[in-house]
Amino acid sequence: MGKNVGREDVAKAAGVSESTVSRALNNSPLISEEIKKKVRQAAEKLGYFPSRTATLFASNRSFAIGFVVPFYPSIMPFTRPYFPSLLDGLLLGSLEHNYTISIVFENHLGRYRSYQELINSHSFDGLVFAITKDHFPELQPLIDHSLPFVLVNNYQQGAASIYARPDVGMTKAFEHAIGLGHSHIGYITGDLQFKNGKDRLAMFEKLAAHHHCTTTIVEGNFSRSSGFDAFSQLRNGPSLVMTASDRQAFGFFQACSEHTKRVPQDISVIGYDNFQPASTSAPPLTTVNHPITEMGKEAVLMLVSMIEQGRAGQQKWADTDFVIRKSTTRYGGA
Repeated sequence: MGKNVGREDVAKAAGVSESTVSRALNNSPLISEEIKKKVRQAAEKLGYFPSRTATLFASNRSFAIGFVVPFYPSIMPFTRPYFPSLLDGLLLGSLEHNYTISIVFENHLGRYRSYQELINSHSFDGLVFAITKDHFPELQPLIDHSLPFVLVNNYQQGAASIYARPDVGMTKAFEHAIGLGHSHIGYITGDLQFKNGKDRLAMFEKLAAHHHCTTTIVEGNFSRSSGFDAFSQLRNGPSLVMTASDRQAFGFFQACSEHTKRVPQDISVIGYDNFQPASTSAPPLTTVNHPITEMGKEAVLMLVSMIEQGRAGQQKWADTDFVIRKSTTRYGGA
């Protein structure tokens, strides 16, 4: 066209004000779909592309969400199915609202000293915490200053959160176990520094008492190795073992294989998560279904509502379910 096309050119072509052009191209709910379409067509015809930097500066927002994940020196978080499954949900949620997702390692914040600074600096409009210990004092400044963040798989007074309660899934798991004739049930706990580890153990103990089961409980930490190590304490006694994570179940599978104990003929196993590869393990794993991808999407929707509409954070609850596959059988063998 021989000259740089500006916002004023689009406004003139569309017969609207310059501020309407900005709002329309930013998909503002204040602008009708008819006007948005008219402005977009004018901008496309003129070859106008709004500056993202100018848009962000004008809105005083980054349109970015920080996904806070734990940092482990020995193993990266995305080698475990939980974090990719949660990230899938965050991405699905962010696509609906034109936000980007960036990874933030817990307590490795670069030039910033705190999570509060991450938000106040406009590096991120809000944060989603993948999992935090039950005692995590770094959250308190965010609560005190009403900054937007959402906890996943944790909950705390004054904090927005989405949490999957173990009640439904574990109740169905116990009913399945009892229906198969099992009365001595082992359990490998999750990491008891985390609320979900504590809550799953509490539900196991409640259900075992309700069904008058004999139990053998071994403390673990959600890891595959803790499932493997627990075998030595569970190899004799329980006819069925429940775990706090599928990864523990797979570790237990490995230990059974190395000691020529067959699953499920010699011992039945129920996991917790239903992430891959639960459906393709050998044998396919009977497990509690943990809807983490759906929870990730909901976490973004909650956070965007807090950012854009100034809504107070709230606690939301998701229910687990139960999937029967081939790692369980009737007491006494198939």
